[in-house]
Amino acid sequence: MPDNLKKKRQRPRAVMNPETCTGCGICAAVCPQNCIAIVESTLNFNGISLIDSQRCTGCFMCAIDCPWGAISMVLADGSPADYSAQLKKVKGYR
Repeated sequence: MPDNLKKKRQRPRAVMNPETCTGCGICAAVCPQNCIAIVESTLNFNGISLIDSQRCTGCFMCAIDCPWGAISMVLADGSPADYSAQLKKVKGYR
């Protein structure tokens, strides 16, 4: 298997917590891949985020911008991804 395909598989993926998601749509608005949609849900009146994990490139934008912390990034083995470097790059955090 080519190295570039192996690297793509190792990228983290966005995972949404339906109990925390308010359906505000911020994640869908910032996703550069347009892989997040707000769908109807019985959990709240706004709906919840539905993430297409096949299209997710692991850019961290949704997890960084979610005001409720409802999206986390996980590696293929299920462990949480560290995105402190992306926070510094994208938002100028120190």
